[in-house]
Amino acid sequence: MKIKRFFAPNVRSAMRMVKEELGEDAVILSNKRVNGGVEIISAIDYDENALRREVHQEHGAEKHPVVTPVSDIEQRQNKTYSELSRQSDENVNNHVRERSQEKPQIVWSQEPTLIEMRGEIKTMRGLLETQLAGLTLTDQKISNPFEYELKQRMARLGLGTRLTAELLLSLPKEGAVDDLWRRLLGKLAVRLSVTDDDILTQGGAVALIGPTGVGKTTTVAKLAARFVMRHGARSVAFISTDNFRIGAHEQLKAYARILDVPIRCANSAETLQMALDYFCDKRLVLIDTAGMSQRDLRLTEQFSVLQGESDRVKTYLVASTTSRLSGLQEVVRGFKGVELSGCILTKLDESTSLGHALDVVIQQQLPVAYVSDGQRVPEDLQPARAHTLVSRSVAIMQESLDLLEDELITGIQVAEVGS
Repeated sequence: MKIKRFFAPNVRSAMRMVKEELGEDAVILSNKRVNGGVEIISAIDYDENALRREVHQEHGAEKHPVVTPVSDIEQRQNKTYSELSRQSDENVNNHVRERSQEKPQIVWSQEPTLIEMRGEIKTMRGLLETQLAGLTLTDQKISNPFEYELKQRMARLGLGTRLTAELLLSLPKEGAVDDLWRRLLGKLAVRLSVTDDDILTQGGAVALIGPTGVGKTTTVAKLAARFVMRHGARSVAFISTDNFRIGAHEQLKAYARILDVPIRCANSAETLQMALDYFCDKRLVLIDTAGMSQRDLRLTEQFSVLQGESDRVKTYLVASTTSRLSGLQEVVRGFKGVELSGCILTKLDESTSLGHALDVVIQQQLPVAYVSDGQRVPEDLQPARAHTLVSRSVAIMQESLDLLEDELITGIQVAEVGS
């Protein structure tokens, strides 16, 4: 068997060279495009079994390429050069596409020295990133000390970087830090939206939703007690849609007995409609819903119950101010399956940072209706006021700073005594 390689500027010329030198009995082993033209490998006196055995010995189980006799190619001479060229291009493109789709296989070495080196490199990268961040803060502190100090105060307040940047844009670049700080807090209060005690002044059907443990049932009782004090027990009614927890209605029934107000349970959109129709003569109907995580798949069931009466039920989100910024953002996104008329912020007495909650309600454009700062019914519930919320957030921040300073001083004194 005689094998020879041919180079030519095009397929037609290459085939002519093969035919002239090896004759019509030659077979084509492979063809591919190269710089300057095409390359064809052809053979004469071809023995496929012998070639397959030879390839198997050299390359293991590698598959032998398909060969094409020159006579068969001659029978397809009615195809133009452009068609042959296009087919060759398509073959090359398909090969490149298949290679590009192959996922690289990464095999990590388990050699102890390499593992230790990777750990050291990771540690060094972390230290470098920390140092670079520190250098950036130092440069900013030197170039613009007023802005740096205001950003530090906003961070301690609990506000996110996005809202901080928006508030700083409208401030002058120079001035006394305390004056700029007061102006910044004023702008923060302007951005806050409140509902002006609308639940107790306007009444209607009001549903409270929110995750587990934020104080929805207690807030329902506080609102009902305030309304009873203003308008009497006959003007209020309770509806509970919490059918997921064992004994879920008992706490609300206890409040209903204390306040002497009627209560009904609803587990579907139809029963909720019947309950609302039954209490149509009441000035305020408070709906207590099941406490669920924002990731709970059953949350849609609660939404479907309320959405059927969305035209006459106002829905308020109850959120705990003890949650972090990312947690509050996730809660608001999770409970936007129904249209929210506002929110009620609870557990201010347990919060170490009120700025997180203020940041979320501003970014989500969610009006604040009431704030709760204790378990007493109905004393620990006040209508939301923008400037009061900002002042309360500053006071909480200062309390946290004072506590941190006291702990630091105590630690220093203990260290001195020990030495």
